[in-house]
Amino acid sequence: MDYTYEIIPTSSRLPLHIFFHNVRYVPNHWHDSLELLFVLKGSAMITVQNKPYSLSEEDLILINSNDIHSIQADQDNLLLALQIPDTFLKEQGVDTEHTVFSCHSFGYGPGEQEAFDGIRRLLSSIMWVHTKAGYGYEVKLRSLLLELIYLLLRRFRGAEKARENPINKRMMERLLKLNEYIQSHYQEPLTLNELAEREGFSVTYLSSFFQKSMGVSFRAYITQIRLEHAVTELLSSEEPIIEIALRHGFPSLKSFHKAFKDAYDTTPAEYRRSQKPAGAPERDPAGNGTGYLAYDRDNAFVSLFKYLPSEAPKEGGAGAAAERNVVHQEVGIRLPSAGKGQLLKHTWRNLCTVGKAKEILYAGVQEHLKMLQEAVGFRYIRFHGIFDDEMMVYRQGEDGRPVFSFTYVDQLIDFLLGIGLRPFFELGFMPGGLADRSQTVFHKPSYISLPQHPEHWKALLEAFARHLLRRYGAAEVRTWYFEFWNEPDMHVFWKESRELYFAFYEESFRALKEVSPELRLGGPGVISDPEGKAEWLRSYWAYCAERDCRPDFITFHVYPVMPVEGTWGEGKPPEDIEYAGASYLADTLRGTKKALAGMGAGDLELHVTEWNSTSHHRELTNDTSFKAAFLAKSISESLDEVDSLGYWTATDLLEELPLPVSTFHGGLGLITNNGIRKPGFHVYGLLAGLGERLVERGEGYCLTSSADGAYQLLVYNYCHFDRLYMRNDTSAIDSHNRYGVFADTGRLELTVKLEGLPAGKVEIRSRSVSREQGSAYDLWLDMGAPEELTPADIRYLDSGSLPRQQVKGVEASDGLTVKCSLSPHEVQLLCIRPVWTGR
Repeated sequence: MDYTYEIIPTSSRLPLHIFFHNVRYVPNHWHDSLELLFVLKGSAMITVQNKPYSLSEEDLILINSNDIHSIQADQDNLLLALQIPDTFLKEQGVDTEHTVFSCHSFGYGPGEQEAFDGIRRLLSSIMWVHTKAGYGYEVKLRSLLLELIYLLLRRFRGAEKARENPINKRMMERLLKLNEYIQSHYQEPLTLNELAEREGFSVTYLSSFFQKSMGVSFRAYITQIRLEHAVTELLSSEEPIIEIALRHGFPSLKSFHKAFKDAYDTTPAEYRRSQKPAGAPERDPAGNGTGYLAYDRDNAFVSLFKYLPSEAPKEGGAGAAAERNVVHQEVGIRLPSAGKGQLLKHTWRNLCTVGKAKEILYAGVQEHLKMLQEAVGFRYIRFHGIFDDEMMVYRQGEDGRPVFSFTYVDQLIDFLLGIGLRPFFELGFMPGGLADRSQTVFHKPSYISLPQHPEHWKALLEAFARHLLRRYGAAEVRTWYFEFWNEPDMHVFWKESRELYFAFYEESFRALKEVSPELRLGGPGVISDPEGKAEWLRSYWAYCAERDCRPDFITFHVYPVMPVEGTWGEGKPPEDIEYAGASYLADTLRGTKKALAGMGAGDLELHVTEWNSTSHHRELTNDTSFKAAFLAKSISESLDEVDSLGYWTATDLLEELPLPVSTFHGGLGLITNNGIRKPGFHVYGLLAGLGERLVERGEGYCLTSSADGAYQLLVYNYCHFDRLYMRNDTSAIDSHNRYGVFADTGRLELTVKLEGLPAGKVEIRSRSVSREQGSAYDLWLDMGAPEELTPADIRYLDSGSLPRQQVKGVEASDGLTVKCSLSPHEVQLLCIRPVWTGR
């Protein structure tokens, strides 16, 4: 139920509500909260107690609590709103019944803005602190809020007398009761007589009461309510305008046109045409009333930056303020006896990934894979496009019969086996000569349609399988994986129905199994979301069970990017996205396993064949030290939860998009396109140093042990995206400033007490990855951020951004206390080894 009386969502921890929004039209409403509006872009017409005020860019206005107000503006605007409930003001000793504030900057000249600038600075600081949400930010917000209230009392308080036209408690109860009835029956031909009779008032009294309390006549108010609902449906559906008008209580199309023209200065049809492409009006994600539109993400903070105090870092959570914030954490761990603790398989090392098969034949990609194998030692590699045209596997002869060639396939597999990698084929794309060529994906096209000749597709799969068995032997090929298709739940990769995918999968399953039942075929490679995709997986599994074509393993992808509205795939790509929470990977793995167990598929191998913090090839945080802590946290929280965890991808040398001009372009890889190792690469090297038994793990740390008596302590200071960046606001990030989008968590001082370590000398070898050491991007900034890199520059950046290494000896007596100091995004691995002092 929508009420014209607006309930402002606050909490005991945060006695305020602050948000950005665009506004088109908000009808008369009121709330028992003081409200400050700051126009950051464009203009707006604010009507307060029947008095209209025209606000331009950088204007401020204060709306006293319970003052009836409306907002009308062009869509091209951006407002910052702060609402402070009366209850909090009263707690601070403010007499809200007799105190009136008069604050509107537009009535004063440029030389009279000092006090208003003070409000602007405080609004900017409040929004900044609220967005960063660093440790203890609630206390800081209260401090800033009290400072704002103090400024309002000192500079903008009117005479202490009874307020004009206050909406007292008794009147509010009456209005709420009236409003509830109107909202429930606005589609009916309501009359003032009917309402007066229902509530026991005279018509004259009710008319006067309504005009005085709401600032408009009863008839105008009913029209506002009907118009509000009609406009929402106008933009969210394709229904004829006359049907929308009649459904929402307008007696005729003519009356709807007049009301619409009065409010919007245009016709409903023109408004629908002009506004629909930009997206229908939506309720503000923070929970505001109707009429608030999604804010302009590209400009949200730009207008605020200049008002932030000088000490507020533009580099956000990794800046100076973060360094001043310190979080102290103590952990006590009782070491188990030798050979105890959960045995680890380190299944995260089972799989690495690259883009397409043909890319593995490039010298640059091969060099990157060798680097990765030397540092980590993965066991399998997954890739797309084994049947892409560039692999020259399929063609039709002059007689129309299929001709197969596996020369490039052999070169690819021979190279991989030579560096210790086995193939994890993704059978996802169709040879161009076999496909309906109208359905493609990627910059260098891959074909995603069904085969024009199903018998040729079956022959291709059979010839492919037989060739592998002959060349590499059944014992070897039996260890490989064949994943069928890529994200068939996403319209971009599968444009047909779900049922057609199931049938196509079954046909392909039988073709491979006819060659050898021992070949391992799995799928479906969907974007995993335990709640949103459970039904998709259930229908897939039910089909496979009914048709006796159960997969040998299950595959899915994990990207913590969620649609704000709509659903993934199914021909309905989301209009907007937002990032999920900090532990999305671990939560999704456990949720997906639970869902599969409920379907009866819990005993199958489970492989994550793609995962990352994003699926975006130009996500600028990909190059930063953020990826170091992201990988350390995600992998340590998910040890051995699934049978493989294929980080997407090993290298920036991907041809899904045009090759970028800049080295640090935000690519998904662990290595830049010209061979510079990123912080994520180095953290994989640190993770490879973990032991074979898990001793204990918790927030920010993971302790393992090895058979030689050593312990490995992984510690990390993870900083998640701030609230705005989680909503895909990119206004605080650019090529040279990429750390301003993280929550302000500050430096982590972690003390780990290891109890039960034998007394004696101990060697501690530590390696750390941080912005200062181990981050080629930060070193690039330090050298002047040249856009073009020479071979000497590349060597300098790669060799100069190695992890920091330290070795020290200490005496352990009655255990060992290890103190770690970590800057935001820093990761450390400490190898703690008792020193043998044999005689």
